[in-house]
Amino acid sequence: MINRAEIPEYAEDAALLRFYQLDSLEPEVWVDQVPLDDATVPADATLRHFSQRFDEPIKDSNSGSNDLQFADDTDPLGIRGSIFDDAAHHNVTNISQLKERSALVITNKSFQPRYFLQQVHKDTSYNELISGEERLRLSVDQRAEALKHLVHTNFDRFVSAKVTVDHVYEEMKSKQLNPEEEYGTGFLEKSLNEANSRADQIYGPIVERRQKVEKVRSTLTVLQRYKFFFNLPSNLLESIKQHKYEGAIRDYKKGKFLYHDLQKNHNADILDDMDNQEFRLGDDTNITELHRKVFEKVWTEVNKIVVELRGVLLKMLADPWRSMEEQEKTINFLFDLDTTEDPAWFYLDSQYQWIIGLLKETYETNVKKLNVHRAAHEIEESDTQRSLSLKKGIEQVRNKSFDVNTDRDPDNRYWRITSDLVKALSALLLRCLPDFWRLSKAFIEGKFAHKATTSKTSENDGGGRRRRQGVDLGKVEQCQSMTRNIVDMYAKLISDHFDLNVRDMPVQQNPDGTESVIMPTFIPINASSIHVSEYLTRIVGDLSHCVNDISAIHLAGEAFSGLTDLIEKARWKFVDIICKCWERDAKTFYLLEEWILDPEIPQCTGLLKRYYDYHKFCARSTFRISTHVVTMDDMANQTHERPEVKPEYVEKIRGSFLESTYTFLDGLVRLAFSDYTPLNEKEEVQLAKKRDKIDVHSMDMRILLTVGNLAHMRSTVIPKLVGLFKLAYKCNMDEDLKTLIEVVDQLDKILFNDYIKRKSGLMRDIIRQGILLSGVDWYNIPKPTEVHSYVYEALMTLVMVHSQVSSVTKQLVHRAVSALLENMANDCLESFRQVERFGMGGMLQATLEIEFMHQTLQQYVTSAASDTLQLIYQSIEQSYDAQQQNAGELQSELNHVKDLLVFSRKSTVVQFLCFKQNKDRSRK
Repeated sequence: MINRAEIPEYAEDAALLRFYQLDSLEPEVWVDQVPLDDATVPADATLRHFSQRFDEPIKDSNSGSNDLQFADDTDPLGIRGSIFDDAAHHNVTNISQLKERSALVITNKSFQPRYFLQQVHKDTSYNELISGEERLRLSVDQRAEALKHLVHTNFDRFVSAKVTVDHVYEEMKSKQLNPEEEYGTGFLEKSLNEANSRADQIYGPIVERRQKVEKVRSTLTVLQRYKFFFNLPSNLLESIKQHKYEGAIRDYKKGKFLYHDLQKNHNADILDDMDNQEFRLGDDTNITELHRKVFEKVWTEVNKIVVELRGVLLKMLADPWRSMEEQEKTINFLFDLDTTEDPAWFYLDSQYQWIIGLLKETYETNVKKLNVHRAAHEIEESDTQRSLSLKKGIEQVRNKSFDVNTDRDPDNRYWRITSDLVKALSALLLRCLPDFWRLSKAFIEGKFAHKATTSKTSENDGGGRRRRQGVDLGKVEQCQSMTRNIVDMYAKLISDHFDLNVRDMPVQQNPDGTESVIMPTFIPINASSIHVSEYLTRIVGDLSHCVNDISAIHLAGEAFSGLTDLIEKARWKFVDIICKCWERDAKTFYLLEEWILDPEIPQCTGLLKRYYDYHKFCARSTFRISTHVVTMDDMANQTHERPEVKPEYVEKIRGSFLESTYTFLDGLVRLAFSDYTPLNEKEEVQLAKKRDKIDVHSMDMRILLTVGNLAHMRSTVIPKLVGLFKLAYKCNMDEDLKTLIEVVDQLDKILFNDYIKRKSGLMRDIIRQGILLSGVDWYNIPKPTEVHSYVYEALMTLVMVHSQVSSVTKQLVHRAVSALLENMANDCLESFRQVERFGMGGMLQATLEIEFMHQTLQQYVTSAASDTLQLIYQSIEQSYDAQQQNAGELQSELNHVKDLLVFSRKSTVVQFLCFKQNKDRSRK
């Protein structure tokens, strides 16, 4: 080890000054060290470590946090591996922390020994510090020794170099290399000028010809090298002719690259896209101004061809039947051709215009078909024609044959065209709108704008384009507006055709003072409620399916709201129309009565089954429309939970349900009292055969059949229909059912009493004639020998009534005969009360006749009739003159009357067999 005290003071100071390249031992400006040459680095590991550490540039304390990371954090005392903790060393966040850390680095000029010991070795023991001090001293001594060795080794070389430089300088001054002699170059310059002048005279013509040759060679080289560019116009035309647009665009991009390279206007985007880098020019290419003019002419021709190509591609882009993938490729082609307009927007706008035009064209085409059909089958409104249509519609409901022979049925044909109109518009919307919305979203997301330049976008936007999360809100608004317009056009065409914007249908005054609803123009004249219900339900179903499918593409709220509004207006309008047609047909439904007994329910006519089918079908159709259930089976066969119906729909449908029922019941009464008029004369012959013994021109027969119909309405039809309505619409119908039953009972009473009244009138005349006007002297007549003829006539009238009633409505026989018996008993009572006195013969004759009548009609005697008969016996007894009888004679005469009664009954058993009870008749 070299002791520091043994080195002379000046030698050590000089070595330090040379090593650190300092002018003074107390410098005022810090100068970064130049790293030592590799040859001067000591071999010792410890010395190498410190030499490398001291040779590193010292970072300024105000520099960034990264400077601290490059500083040597080795502990100079050799006690710790690093003077910093790893986390503290890498998480310097501000300048104050950086300064504190820099003061701990020994190589930093702001190093503070005291602060270093306080922060780094505050927990180090004294003995360890003493050992560290020895290690530090040893390291410094080794470095000092290395520096001395460096100076000593290279001192001779420095002295030798200095002497050599001085010698050369002195020799130059001795050879007149001074400013006055231009450092010896004047003579040389003169000789060179003379040689140059002579060379120009000798080689000038040769050089001139050489330049011409080089120009020709350069031109040939340019032509050969840029053969592709000069052939570009013809290549483009050929590619366009063969529809090889992708190849044409590729050639155009290559030519564009060459042209821009020649113009020294390199475009970074073009360079990145080019694959053929062999076309790029080097800096040594000899391109003259003449060549550039030729290139410009060629490029002008290329631009003309490209303009034509753009037109071809734009026509392809306007083709609505090409797929979106093909159109996307075409859009990219146009971007590559530097089109001046946005091809994506052109495509979007052309699609929008095409869809709008196609919707209008489709609507107009179907409307023309409707007008042609309407003109070919123009008829006047008629209850008879509408009833015929209703009858046909009910048969189609029963047979489910609405779609059979639609071309030959004018009514179905008209509705089929109307339904096709809605289907065509809906299918068109479903086919076009999803693709258009998908295209719009792609346009909004910039899928088609990857070639658009920022400057172009800025010009179009005027610097005011709003953006949010990378989405162009201007494009969003434009696309949403066009989508909304398409939906609105579809909704407008549907609304205008079905008059959906008019919520309530207008009413007109009829000449008879009644009011009638003016049906919308799309409802054909004489349309029945069956056809209206069936096809409006189908139309709502088509609209609902369309809206449901459109909702799957997640349109913007405003656009989709137009469809939901359309559905709501259509539902309300169609329900209103069905209800009005429902009520209108109920007024004339009685015209469908053919007076043919129902083979399944022989106590009533087939009219009730028709009415049930018609009434249930209308109620079911309104239910389906009002609840969006357009594919539901018969309401009576449903097992799943029923959807709710809005209250406003329930009230409207319920009103029509009740109104049509009351109207139908009124029609039954009208039917009974009006003479029969065939609905279709052509079918009357066949209908007459089916009626058998029913005389449709007999009021009695019509009344009896109507009373039978009312009975079945009361017991079955009305409760079943009300029950179905109550179940479907979830409303309370108890009071309505009670009222309907009361109305049926009132009508039944009116009709039945009218029939009984007329039959009773005939019997009253017979009885009065026989008792009071036939000349019988009830006081002086002899003992009875037979029943008077008027009794037989009255009973035969009852037999005729029994036969008439049992031939059509057997269930009314007992009711009719009992009622007639009560009236006949009252007539007998009234007539016998007018007889002043009865002798024995008159009393026995009257008793025989009343008893004969009583026993003959025994099973039809009601309590009221029994009471009346008792009153007759009392009346006869009160008017009897008891002075005419002898004791014991009365009893014998009564026995004679009994025998005569038995004989009379036996002799008339065949005539009055219909009045016998079934068990008695079976014995016979």
